[in-house]
Amino acid sequence: MKSIRIFVSLLFLVLFYCCQNDDFTSLTNTDESLDTTSVSTRCIKSGIKIAILSDIHVMDPSLLVKDGPAFQEYLTKDPKLLKFSAYMMQVTVSKIIAQKPDLVLIAGDLTKDGERISHEKVAGMLRQFTSHGIKVVVTIGNHDVNNPEAVRYNNDKTTPVPTVQASNIPCIYANYGFKNAICKDPNSLSYVNEPINGLWIITIDANKYYLNTGTIATGSGVIKPETMTWVKAQLAKAQSKGKVVIGMMHHGLIEHFQGQQMLDYGYVDDNSDSDANELIDAGLKIILTGHYHANDITKREYNGKFIFDVETGSLVNYPCSYRMLTVVGNTYSFTPQYPTALMAHVGTVTFDNYAKKFFSDHLDTYFSYLLLNQFGVTAPYNSMFAPYFKAGAMAHFAGDEVYPPELPTELAYLNAADPSGTLSWALNTIWTDINTPDNTVTINMQTGVAY
Repeated sequence: MKSIRIFVSLLFLVLFYCCQNDDFTSLTNTDESLDTTSVSTRCIKSGIKIAILSDIHVMDPSLLVKDGPAFQEYLTKDPKLLKFSAYMMQVTVSKIIAQKPDLVLIAGDLTKDGERISHEKVAGMLRQFTSHGIKVVVTIGNHDVNNPEAVRYNNDKTTPVPTVQASNIPCIYANYGFKNAICKDPNSLSYVNEPINGLWIITIDANKYYLNTGTIATGSGVIKPETMTWVKAQLAKAQSKGKVVIGMMHHGLIEHFQGQQMLDYGYVDDNSDSDANELIDAGLKIILTGHYHANDITKREYNGKFIFDVETGSLVNYPCSYRMLTVVGNTYSFTPQYPTALMAHVGTVTFDNYAKKFFSDHLDTYFSYLLLNQFGVTAPYNSMFAPYFKAGAMAHFAGDEVYPPELPTELAYLNAADPSGTLSWALNTIWTDINTPDNTVTINMQTGVAY
C-alpha cells in the first residue's frame, strides 16, 4: 500500500511539472508509434460530420468584476460580446452535442486574452463533447499564449491575472488533440492528430507569442521556416499512407479580399503568397482558419493545383456563427450554424438583434477612428464615411456579399473626397466576394469546383 502511495505521489509531481514547465521543447514527442483513438470505425467515404468553430474568445465571468470605463475602453478598440462569451459558448456546445457530429475543430483564439482561468473554463466546456463521445481537436490563436493583456476589470481599474506559456497548452488541452498526437513540431505548437480513421488534422501554429514582451500582444502571424519544413514532411507522410488531410491554423493563409494585408495588416500570414504556394505544392487542398471573424471561403490556384482557405467567423461577433461540415469521399459540404436563436433575450430585445446592434454601433466608432488615423480623413467626413465601411465589413463578416444599390453613390462621394481613389477602392474591395460561395457551399476536393 505504501509503495502505491509513493507511486501516485510521484505521478502527481510529474503531471504538476508538465503543467508548470515553460520549456515547450521538453513536452514535444515525435514518436509516431503512439496509438490513435478514432471516434468512428466508418470509412471517410461513408461520411463524417465535423463542427468547425473559431475565435470563441471565452472570458471567464470572474474577470469582469464591474463593468465600467476600463472594460468599455477595451471594447472600443476591439468590439466583441465578451460579457456573454461563456454563455454563448455553452449554448453552442449544447447545440453541437444535439447535432451529434463525429468531431469538433476549433481554429484558435480560445480565450479573451490568454488568461489561465479562461483556458481552464474552455477546457471544462470541451469536456462535455468528449463525455458524449465527440472528439475535439484545437489549435491556438494570437490571444491565447503569453498575453500581457490578461487582466481583470473592475470599474475604471485593471489588474493583471496569470496568463499561460506555450508549454502549458499541451497540458491544459491534452484531451483535445495534444495527448494522442501522432507527431509534434519541436519548433511550435503544431501537431498532427488522427481523430477519425483515415483523417489527419494538421494544426499549424503561426502565432508570434514569443514576441510578446511589451504591454500589447502581437496580432500578426507567420509560419516559421522550420515549421513549414515539418508540415511538408507530414503532408508527404499522409500522402504515402493514403490519409485524407485537413489543415488548420488561426491566421488566414490567403487574402479573403484583395488588398486585405495592406488594408488590415496582421490577419493573413506574413508570407501568404509563398507559404500558400508551398503548401499547395505539398498537396494540401483545404485549410480551416479564423482570426478575422468572417465567414469567408477563398480559393487559390498554383501550378495546376489548388487550396481552399475556409475561414469561420466568431461566436462573439455578429452573426455569431460556426460551421457544420459533412465529408463524403471527395465531397465537402458546409452549412452555417447560428446559435443566437437559442439564447435568451437581452431585456426586451432578441439576442440576435442585440448582437447586431452592438457590433454595428461599435464599428461606427472603429471606422471613424481608422479613417482618421490610417487614411487622414478628418471630421466630419470620417464620421460621415464610417457607415459605408461598417456596412461593407458586416456584409463580409456574414459572407456571400452582394453589392447594395447605394454603393455607386457612396463610391462617388469617396472619390470626390479622395481623388487618389484609395478610399473608394478600399470600400469596393471589402464588398467584393472572391471566387467561392462562403456559407452554404459544396466543394469537390478532386476537381476544385465549388458550388
